[in-house]
Amino acid sequence: MCNGLKGLTRSFAVVVLAAGVAIASTPPLQAEENMWPTLKAEAFGDRPIQEEDGMVVLETPQKVEDAALVPLTVRVPPHVKGKLKSLSLFIDNNPDPKVATLTYGPAAGTGGERSFSTRVRVDNFSHARAVLELEDGSLHMATKFLAAAGGCAAMQAKDPEADVAGMGKTIVRTFTPALKSSPIWSGQVMVKHPNHNGMQLDINTAKFIPALYVKEMTVTRDGELVFKLDGTFSISTNPNFRFTFGKGEKNDLDVVIVDTDGTEFTGQTQASGS
Repeated sequence: MCNGLKGLTRSFAVVVLAAGVAIASTPPLQAEENMWPTLKAEAFGDRPIQEEDGMVVLETPQKVEDAALVPLTVRVPPHVKGKLKSLSLFIDNNPDPKVATLTYGPAAGTGGERSFSTRVRVDNFSHARAVLELEDGSLHMATKFLAAAGGCAAMQAKDPEADVAGMGKTIVRTFTPALKSSPIWSGQVMVKHPNHNGMQLDINTAKFIPALYVKEMTVTRDGELVFKLDGTFSISTNPNFRFTFGKGEKNDLDVVIVDTDGTEFTGQTQASGS
């Protein structure tokens, strides 16, 4: 019995030693590829981008509860004067790294703290980036790391047919600032839309649900452009957008949304006061 045990022990030691040699001879795993240089070149060419210079701030949760519903907020501090030209949001390691690009118009406002918020899907641990372009053409970037994964291919909890019921219902709200003298108001757009990305499975059929998502949204205030958003499937189901705009005469917002099927949805609201 003891001799058998000693033999087993010697055999186990040989196996462990062999495994150790194999591990030692295996080259270390390479760090995940840095996608940003390629993304930057595709989006901005060789234009310089100033990083973390306080001209734009990106806010993300410290702990992500649901990778399919990750809130992002971009703020432009009050010390940044003048008009905004564009804002681009990226999640480096998503299947489509660009989340959205906003092109601003004259009704976006020129003073106070300006901001934009939405909810996104995160496919794998990744850096999120907000790149702000000012009227003078300068680019400024803020970056945060998101420890989240699985948000793009998350199984649908509901019947896909139920997801599209009432699709296109759009709610538009405006919010009067605490100080009526403030040059900046806030708005919100919520749209009922599944924003299917083509990587999710129908839990009933085990087949992939075809992609169908919001790709464009145009917001105007009193007939003037606040911004036009070009979006991708990285935006979460039932898109929700919160944003600022410049104070106008009536502060009425009109919204036109177009999805990848070419279906158009509209919404509007009248501000509670001016």
